[in-house]
Amino acid sequence: MQDVRRERRGPALWLTIDREERRNALNESVLEGLREGVADARTADGIRAVVITGSGKVFCAGGDLKPDADGDPFRVDPAEVENPVVSLFRAIIDCEVPVIARVNGHALAGGFGLVCACDFAIVAEGTRLGTPETRIGLFPMMILPWMSRTIPRRKLLEICVTGEPIGAQEALAHGIVNHVVPSDALDAKVDQLVSSIAAASPTAIRLGRRALAMMDTLPLGASLEYAQRVLPQMARTEDAREGFRAFNEKRAPVWPGR
Repeated sequence: MQDVRRERRGPALWLTIDREERRNALNESVLEGLREGVADARTADGIRAVVITGSGKVFCAGGDLKPDADGDPFRVDPAEVENPVVSLFRAIIDCEVPVIARVNGHALAGGFGLVCACDFAIVAEGTRLGTPETRIGLFPMMILPWMSRTIPRRKLLEICVTGEPIGAQEALAHGIVNHVVPSDALDAKVDQLVSSIAAASPTAIRLGRRALAMMDTLPLGASLEYAQRVLPQMARTEDAREGFRAFNEKRAPVWPGR
């Protein structure tokens, strides 16, 4: 059985971690399956979003710590250029469509890092999120770069140092997730977000995500310089021309995607 199931739902590609018996823990097979799915969304016709979720009642419990774990992410081959976690995160950065975390249950350690790496997170009520690594003598090192971009610094240190999880509502209050909904409303909220994404210009989203990723690495002055270089290029795209026409003609745009 594959550890990551793929399913096309309208304009969205759903990737489901399918290791319910292991609480959807991460191993190399899962990380590679997610990476391949995210990467393939770039070339799949009509895909406007990727949805990552878990089977059963848990989103992802982090790296597989069982003694019989196959391909756990903690054993790094020094001959490999990149850790498989890094490869997945790079694929999310390079993805041309938004990536949504459908958090159907607890997201811990690497699972929480995956939530932080996604563009959006919609979380079921009652979910716990956290990084218990210090309780086993580790620190959430591989996911720290994404967590530091998503979580306020003081809250980040508290979560990492104490190992205490936080609830979905607290995560919402800190801006770590976008929405918290009852479990039975999770799919409807995800579908609503996907529909909103699909109504917007794919070119504007693609260029905008890339610009935001670049600005994350730049100081303010350089970000402003970068923005004034990118905006005229965006205005010359076919999507922008169609958007202006549709606005003036008072109709819905038909996006060329270029």
